[in-house]
Amino acid sequence: MTVKIIVHAEYNRKDNRIENPAYGFLEGNVYPLLNVGFGGLMIGGYEGKLMPGMGCTVKGLGLDENNLVDVHIDCTVARRLDNEIGIGFVELDSRSYEVLETLIMRRGKFKKK
Repeated sequence: MTVKIIVHAEYNRKDNRIENPAYGFLEGNVYPLLNVGFGGLMIGGYEGKLMPGMGCTVKGLGLDENNLVDVHIDCTVARRLDNEIGIGFVELDSRSYEVLETLIMRRGKFKKK
């Protein structure tokens, strides 16, 4: 017998997230981003070994899985449910912030630096 426990928690997210197609490079693979925000990402299709509390680094972000912009974002895994992981950013540099802003605002192009 399976028992499903549902806990309701008040909404406490301080950064808005937007659910648009985007991609991220993590642990040597490109994954679809289920949602993107300035506080973190939800990654789909993940089959790796990361679990809540573990650290990781996002090394690329983009609107197209074949055209990612190099970033270096240290993160901590906040949650995992099957093949989806939610990661929170430890710190964002200005370049990473700009790339995230582009994804969220859907400007469609990245400024060259």
